[in-house]
Amino acid sequence: MLRIPRYLEYVFVCFGLWFFLGNPIHLITGGGAGQLVDLSEADSNFLLPGISTALHAVSCLGILLRWKMIVTRLKSSPQALLLIVFLLLVVLSSNWSVFPNISSRRSILLIGATAFSAYFSLSFSFKQQVKFLIIALCINTVVCFLFGVLLPKYGIMHDAPHTGAWRGVYTHKNKLGAQMALTTVFLLITQYTEIFRGRAKLAISGSMVLSAFLVVAATSTTGLLATATMTLTFFVCNALMLSYRSMVVAVSSITLTAGLGIFYIQTNADAFFGAFGKGTDLSGRSDIWPALFHMISQKPFLGYGYNGFWGPYGAPADIVRQIAGWPVPNAHNGFIEVLLNLGWIGGILFFSSFLITFLRSLQLIRMTKKSYAIYPAVMMVFLILSNITESNLFVGDSWILYIWASLSSIQILSKWSDDNSNETHDLVPEIPREFSKV
Repeated sequence: MLRIPRYLEYVFVCFGLWFFLGNPIHLITGGGAGQLVDLSEADSNFLLPGISTALHAVSCLGILLRWKMIVTRLKSSPQALLLIVFLLLVVLSSNWSVFPNISSRRSILLIGATAFSAYFSLSFSFKQQVKFLIIALCINTVVCFLFGVLLPKYGIMHDAPHTGAWRGVYTHKNKLGAQMALTTVFLLITQYTEIFRGRAKLAISGSMVLSAFLVVAATSTTGLLATATMTLTFFVCNALMLSYRSMVVAVSSITLTAGLGIFYIQTNADAFFGAFGKGTDLSGRSDIWPALFHMISQKPFLGYGYNGFWGPYGAPADIVRQIAGWPVPNAHNGFIEVLLNLGWIGGILFFSSFLITFLRSLQLIRMTKKSYAIYPAVMMVFLILSNITESNLFVGDSWILYIWASLSSIQILSKWSDDNSNETHDLVPEIPREFSKV
């Protein structure tokens, strides 16, 4: 059987994660200057789809080479079946989509992103996965910083109302803010683990400072709130490792503090959002959401097909755009997007999988009492926060991270079993010496 050298797989995964989490191709091909990048022009560039297709193809090959092991692992993941049925529905949705060609092409991309994430999540030990992810996040942080300092035409927005806001390698400042919020908290968690040591850990600390700076430089309300909320989640997750009585006291105290903060924000909403240059209507989002739920009610069961609602002239979204009075590009909410794409049937499948993954991530922390088990729970909170006011759920990087969070429990349980039994688990891939000393 064909065997791929393990070090080539490491390089492939690190490059793939960096590419999907923050490559600058969209930004550069779109011209850079201005407030927004013309994605229609950027998408026409052959480089981005070419590299994506190559990464997807190699991932599929990697899955085929060890399909027995991967199938065995998926059997222990209750949400895996829900995800498979959901993806099948995505593929079939081109049959009832208003734009079947768009639905068909985009569903292939989603399947490819799933293949990459499944290969990444099931072919390596969990600590290896975290290493690869942290390395990719650190590289992305440095590149975003360099774009802002050395290439301000691309790395900084120039048109009102976002003049001077950093966007790094992304097309908008909000994406940079959200991504750096995730990076900051992930690197914070890494400080409490032994996954990296010595100079590597010092480099992680430096990257964390850079990512925190970029959250502020992006002037993104979502990024700032996400950083605060995920940091709070980190403390809650640590409290879950305590004895039952201590856990109740700690979680109750944190919850009470968070509740008081939310109450203060609600009672001073105008002043709070005004400090960030926002209104209580969430920049017009509260106006379009009722219209979108009305459109969902017109096709409640199967929706408008994957990516079939937002399309060219003549799309169902034109009605919403007329009501809103501006060219609404998406639902500005990832969970509403699910219902538009696949109706309540697809919504129930996805939301069930999402809920199981979230509860499982909390259960793993309580069960293993290991700091490295916190990553999936924080990732789930990030996905919730980043999809409340933006439609990021089906974007390549967010979907890859969601699949990883869904499947990571398999590896955590395997590692936890090893730590408790001091025996080598049949399903854990052979780990080279340099990766096993963590």
